[in-house]
Amino acid sequence: MQVSLRRTVALAAMSASVVVPALAAPATASPARASLQAAAIPTMQFGDRGPAVKQLQERLKAMHYDPGTIDGIWGNNTSVAVWAFQKVNHISPASRVGSQTKAALAHPRTPAPLVPKGAKNRAEVDIKHQLLYIYKSGRLVLTSHISSGSEKRYYSQGHWSVAHTPRGNFSVYRKAAGWETSPLGKLYKANYFRGGYAIHGEPEVPLHPASHGCVRVPMHTSNIVAALLPIGTRVYVRG
Repeated sequence: MQVSLRRTVALAAMSASVVVPALAAPATASPARASLQAAAIPTMQFGDRGPAVKQLQERLKAMHYDPGTIDGIWGNNTSVAVWAFQKVNHISPASRVGSQTKAALAHPRTPAPLVPKGAKNRAEVDIKHQLLYIYKSGRLVLTSHISSGSEKRYYSQGHWSVAHTPRGNFSVYRKAAGWETSPLGKLYKANYFRGGYAIHGEPEVPLHPASHGCVRVPMHTSNIVAALLPIGTRVYVRG
């Protein structure tokens, strides 16, 4: 397994209860007021604590990213949400809010659908930018950082293969309620869309393609993803 941030505590994610409506933006935050509040966010980084971090987490959640618990503590969960936001806004991902990220928080970019005429309920996997988008009733409800196939050769079960994430149009055909063990490792709450390929939780989701072909999502986000991808949900993989 490749290492990026300090290893996420998987047990907390396994026991988390997911309520999908919580993904919705707070009704009290008008776009204009949210932009003014975001403009006041100071420079900060991984490890920081306090009201400014909490404000950042609230802003990310309102835009349908997943910073985890809104607690004012910048840990791994906040970092991966910041990475996703930065990538959507064409900023080099880093565990830091600088001038570019502050400006984007005040005036965020709305990502264009990869498949504009796709199913109303769908997952879009953007391999090029290492992002996952989930739509419900045609509305974007979650954007997440991912790590897909590394495109490197590996040896397993007597033969060589390439760690490639298949591109194309698929559907979720099987789901796992918790951890499963495959010949290539463990998968948490896997949403299988083709053969052994799945969108699943993983403690290590680095800033580069690192999997054997599956689409890794952060552990804390995997519970939300599992709730949003029932059997039959369309999965579009591009890039």
